[in-house]
Amino acid sequence: MRRVLLNRLWQLVLVALGLSVLIFFLIRLSGDPAGVIGGPDATPEMLQAIRERLGLDDPIYVQFGRFVADLFQLEFGDSFQYRSPAIDLVLGRLPASLLLASLAIGVALFLAIPLGMTAATRPGTWGDRFARWFATLGQSVPHFVLGIFLIFIFGVQLGWFPTFGNEGPRSWILPAVTLSTFIMARQLRLVQAYASEELTLGYVKTMKALGYRSSRVYYRHVLRNVTVPMISLLGIELGTFVGGAVITEAVFSWPGIGRLMVGAVTARDYPIVQAGVFVIGVLVVLINLVVDLLYGFVDPRLRAGGERTE
Repeated sequence: MRRVLLNRLWQLVLVALGLSVLIFFLIRLSGDPAGVIGGPDATPEMLQAIRERLGLDDPIYVQFGRFVADLFQLEFGDSFQYRSPAIDLVLGRLPASLLLASLAIGVALFLAIPLGMTAATRPGTWGDRFARWFATLGQSVPHFVLGIFLIFIFGVQLGWFPTFGNEGPRSWILPAVTLSTFIMARQLRLVQAYASEELTLGYVKTMKALGYRSSRVYYRHVLRNVTVPMISLLGIELGTFVGGAVITEAVFSWPGIGRLMVGAVTARDYPIVQAGVFVIGVLVVLINLVVDLLYGFVDPRLRAGGERTE
């Protein structure tokens, strides 16, 4: 386990540095921020003054050197739009993004586990057919399409939930459901597949022959063995989840990092984009570290071995 921790911490450093350097060059291909800041009526003299004030008139290698020096101090400069430290703006949006992500993962697992177990234990029934249809739909519909549909039906037509912002628990439901769909669908199919395989093993038949209740066999023993691949899949799909979170936050005007970065990309606000990518990259690596540590608690064999087998 110590080796896993050290490897993940080293990976954290490499990912953070690599993403930061990559985004430094990529964001500069999007255009000149001076044109956005100055507006359509800005004269060439005004645009040049803006570039000088922001340090964008320096050669690219000078800008890069300054960026690397600031990066080691976890500084990304002031936002072009808000005139405030970019890292503070990003971290200020972090709680809202973590709240939405936690709710979405909770909804996904809350639906995926019972539906997947129903499909595995009752093949051919309406529950099995519904679970398969639900999983297919969840993997097929893009986040922005589902989000707009939910807003129109449950927000505009029925008026049950707020359609934008973070205005309390009622406003959490639609964005959490939207963000949860893809992970829910993948987890449902995984639970169904692995549980179906477990049900063919001898220990299940033996426990049933000894008189154990089916529910106890399914949810205490079969589901426990399915938990390991569930955690593994969740860690693998974090990148897709982050992308879906950015889209979902934009659709629902959720005050998180994703929405902040969408606006920053549009405004070519380099510092916010760089700080946002850095924070998201660090979070992904840290969550993967937590996933690796969870293996030891779920499966004692992995804890004894010190690390999981890929």
